[in-house]
Amino acid sequence: MKRIILLILLFITFFLVSPVYAQKEVFYHGVINGYKEIPCFKALEGSYKCFEYYVDIEELNDQKVISPILSENEESRFRKGDKVFVSFLSDEYGNEEWSITGYDRNGSILLIVCCFSALALIIGGKQGFGSLVSLIFTVLILYLWAIPRILNGADVISTGIISVIVMIVVIMYSSYGINIKSHIGVISCIIGVLIVGLLAKLFVNLTNINGSGSEEAFLLFSQTGGDISLADVFFISILIGSMGVLDDVVMSQISAASELYTTDKGLSGFELYKKAMNIGKDHLSSMVNTLFIAYAGSSLATVMLLIYNSKEMGNILQMDFIAEEIVRSLVSSMGILLIVPITSIIAAKVIPSILNEK
Repeated sequence: MKRIILLILLFITFFLVSPVYAQKEVFYHGVINGYKEIPCFKALEGSYKCFEYYVDIEELNDQKVISPILSENEESRFRKGDKVFVSFLSDEYGNEEWSITGYDRNGSILLIVCCFSALALIIGGKQGFGSLVSLIFTVLILYLWAIPRILNGADVISTGIISVIVMIVVIMYSSYGINIKSHIGVISCIIGVLIVGLLAKLFVNLTNINGSGSEEAFLLFSQTGGDISLADVFFISILIGSMGVLDDVVMSQISAASELYTTDKGLSGFELYKKAMNIGKDHLSSMVNTLFIAYAGSSLATVMLLIYNSKEMGNILQMDFIAEEIVRSLVSSMGILLIVPITSIIAAKVIPSILNEK
């Protein structure tokens, strides 16, 4: 029965996947065949050196000249024989522009993925396998359904909320199996995401955040012609970011309550709740810190640059990008803080009744 339900979830996931939006850029694999230094634009002369690259593209059986690339260390970024990705753009007049988007890292990324998967299977066993399955589902739902739909004009909020709910269900049942703990986990996570969503709406409006603080958001807005609401994208990003942490906290509380009651079935519901909360409080401090450190670490270089230029912390806090990260971090943290007692109450109420029936 469990396998049948898992297959149904798999079918639903692939059923939701829609064709990927048509890309405006075309990408090819290429190999650097040579390069030479060329004059930079006048505004950049003296501080930079520019290099022109010749790239062999096997798929086209042709060699292309790549647009000049700046170098600050006076050395070419790419060497002869380097494998790269190149992109191609053409305008309505037939003018072509080729550029190098980066190294071809497919092989190295695949190696990292294989190492990660092997460790998950060796150390985690069945649960590790379930986690890998849920990770694959998450990637499929987010990158092959939600994002393409949004880019094709679908409503950001409804698409995002559906994606989050489906991911919660898939992650819980794939990672932990179909049992009472997973049922409680799904309910608790959905409640947690609802809380985070309400808090996000409240504080996003209070701080006048419109989601355009980062350079990536600005580029998305400009390249899509302003058809996508950056405020909605920012809101959904908070829900998605908090979901993974909520999953960890929720299942830790449920497992703690289950183990406590299995050890001592004489515990009343209130006693079970108190003991589970004692464990949850210890877990909370580390999870909140982990969430903040993760956000701080991902934007460390940007914050260092801003502080270097402005010198005053007060000015930094007024910047849209920093305000967005503060709201994102604190709203998610508040959701985590609130979901621990909620999950503990549900677990303390449901687990004894289920186990006593058995």
